[in-house]
Amino acid sequence: MYAYISGEVAQKAANYAVIDVNGVGYRIFTDTFSLNMLKTGEKGKLYTYLKVAEDDMTLYGFATVEQKAMFEKLLSISGVGPKAAASVLSTMRVNDIAAAVISSDDKAFTGVPGIGKKTAQRLVLELKEKVDFEDAIGDGGVDMSVITQDAGQEAVAALVGLGYNRQEAVQAISAVKSLGDSAEELVSLALKRMGR
Repeated sequence: MYAYISGEVAQKAANYAVIDVNGVGYRIFTDTFSLNMLKTGEKGKLYTYLKVAEDDMTLYGFATVEQKAMFEKLLSISGVGPKAAASVLSTMRVNDIAAAVISSDDKAFTGVPGIGKKTAQRLVLELKEKVDFEDAIGDGGVDMSVITQDAGQEAVAALVGLGYNRQEAVQAISAVKSLGDSAEELVSLALKRMGR
């Protein structure tokens, strides 16, 4: 219903902000990252999602379109509600979430308040079909169309298996994307580039 809400930030609390739009204050629940981007008394903009329940309507807002899209993907997972989805986005960046899913790293989600081991496993399993390699690159704007999604995913997973963190793995693979076609080639090239 509301794509975004833009106006003066009237108030900030632990998990929401109030944005004044022409004299109407909208209370918008949000993640820590988005909340930190807003300054009280200044103009702010949040991309919003309206949760409608039987007896309640709640707005959730995010600093970027990518965050909102990931929030909606998280909500599509059984057992994950708006509070848990916002908690994931407060703890992890969008590209870290995507990289964890691509590399099947359910342990990355167990540090999120409200997410247990079973929910973390479900997140990885069910998000696999909804998250792609470009999501893991994040705002870097790297064009991954040169390699197949499977080769990129396999290469990232292989580097994570070798002990690299997800972010390093994604950056290394994106840097060599145009030089190889298979996961093996990409891993080899990425390791050479990283000097190992």
